Amino acid sequence: MHRPRLVAAAILWTLLCAPAALRAADAPPAAADAPPTHLARYGAGAGPAAVPGGFRVLDEARTPLQRNTVAWDRSKEGAFRRTRLRATVRLDEGGDGGWFAFLSTAKHGVRGPGPYVPSAAAPDLAGSFAVGLDVHNPPSQEMFTEWGNYEDRPQREVSLHVDGREQVKRVAPEELRGKDVELEVVLEHVVGGAEATVRLAGATVYDRHFLAHLDPYELRLACGAGTRADATTRFDVRDVVLVQEEPATPPRPPIHVEVFDHVRTDNQTTAHTRTVELPPATWAFGRVVLTLDLHDAGEAWDEWDRNGMVNAFDDAGRRLPVVPFVTSYRTPCHWTVDVTHFLPLLTGKRRFEVAAGTDFYKGRGYLMSVSLDYHHGTPDLLPVAVRPLWQGVAHYRSHENHFRDFFEPRRVAIDPAARAVRVWSTTTGHSQVGEFTPSKRALVVARADGTTTRFEDVLWKTDCYLNPNRPQLGTWQFARAGWAPGDVVRPWWVDLSAAAPAGQTVELSWAPSRYEPPNGGEAPTEAQYAEATHVVQAYLVTYRAPEGLVPAPTLRLADVVKGSPAERAGLRAGDYLATYDGAALDSLDVLRERVAKAEASGAKELVVVAYRGSERLEARVPPGKLGVQIATR
Repeated sequence: MHRPRLVAAAILWTLLCAPAALRAADAPPAAADAPPTHLARYGAGAGPAAVPGGFRVLDEARTPLQRNTVAWDRSKEGAFRRTRLRATVRLDEGGDGGWFAFLSTAKHGVRGPGPYVPSAAAPDLAGSFAVGLDVHNPPSQEMFTEWGNYEDRPQREVSLHVDGREQVKRVAPEELRGKDVELEVVLEHVVGGAEATVRLAGATVYDRHFLAHLDPYELRLACGAGTRADATTRFDVRDVVLVQEEPATPPRPPIHVEVFDHVRTDNQTTAHTRTVELPPATWAFGRVVLTLDLHDAGEAWDEWDRNGMVNAFDDAGRRLPVVPFVTSYRTPCHWTVDVTHFLPLLTGKRRFEVAAGTDFYKGRGYLMSVSLDYHHGTPDLLPVAVRPLWQGVAHYRSHENHFRDFFEPRRVAIDPAARAVRVWSTTTGHSQVGEFTPSKRALVVARADGTTTRFEDVLWKTDCYLNPNRPQLGTWQFARAGWAPGDVVRPWWVDLSAAAPAGQTVELSWAPSRYEPPNGGEAPTEAQYAEATHVVQAYLVTYRAPEGLVPAPTLRLADVVKGSPAERAGLRAGDYLATYDGAALDSLDVLRERVAKAEASGAKELVVVAYRGSERLEARVPPGKLGVQIATR
């Protein structure tokens, strides 16, 4: 968790070709062609050492301020769709921690020692995926500390890192310190990124956790560990097995749409709206990712955590929140959110709004950016409808009411062609009681035959202090009702496919429970309970089989030269080029190659296929340059 700075100058000590402890999928443990390892010391102590079956990454003396690595040379050329790592790890209580990384050979070379990592618990490595193991996050009773395990939760944290940025951090469900434990890491590339699975000590920490934009890359393995000035630990690694499966090629670049670019809010402008042209509904996309950034606004930066929304307007003009978030206490934030389920709201000409707060401190505000990336592929299920169920601010009012007057039952006719139906909902609790008190809730599905199905959940978030957008000012580390400062609001997903079959009409009811008095301490008054509110967004998302979709083109025309072959053929700015002389155009390089080939062929005329929205255009042009400018993003 902490990121100390080494005072002494870093010292590099590399032992080349140490006994290899990495076994590739196609080689036995003692194979002569197993990749050599490199042991490196970047700080104090005796450095790492080879031991039977593996490595002692930190020295036996538990010297403070160590920074050591073990790295393997590349074992396989090229990128692979799936990478599996298995190892036995021994990590004791103390500090700081250790890490494993799938190093990008493009960034870190195909051989040689591992890179210097300033914080052993934060392996933020360029171009690479890494797993951090953090055993030093001591509790503090200081309410406003920059680093805050204020509630004294277990110090066995596991984090995922991509391209130099921590993505997520969790407490391991089982104890991993002070004993030999089995570690398994699986990284599987999917449309739009990768899914990471991490198991430790027999317990699953991450189960196919999605990491946006992490494309396949050539890699080699490395691990490392470090100690602090005030806390030391042990980090042993044995029986390391690395498996790479299914060679992969780079995916087609996604279609990128800038929605808002560094727009600023203040007391005069509390929201920004913009209409943009998005891909048509007929184009095939396996995933859509929304990126939201909260930038450093300097002296114009509001100091408080405020409710924020990224809204899309539907065809009827209704404002529909798609990514609720809460601003940080003056910490820049970066979020990538899978919004594929909102695809019906993310096609064609669409109006968007971004807002955060309404009454800013001293007239200050926020500086924000929003973009969308459409990743190519055919989804298993295609979202075709998003129906609002409950939206707005629910008031607790009293123990007899407890939000009930807000949640009127909804009768819903399920699409006869539906392959799946799911409810997506976000809720944030506010006021002293609403923010800091857990509350139970349930979604009830009643069918016409009288059968009911009940889905239950507790609105409570205990990992606010592990938010990757840290450190922050203020009380950001406290557990809260469904949200954290400096984070997007995580949805509660409910799959109704079995409870609400296609073609039937069902009634959906939201069943909130009364607040329960705290264990110990002074109970809130009736007036304090009455002030509690929940900000709610809930939708029913319907999915069908993905039929009638066409592969989406990637080259958008930013400009068409007057009098050019493209203009004479009727093409104009905003159109997308799909094929040139029968070849799919996945990149500008492919277009250049096809133009040169057509010129050399001596052909008099060829066909170019383009799209203007969902309209397919077929134009005949002479071979050679089209006279167009291609958009770079």
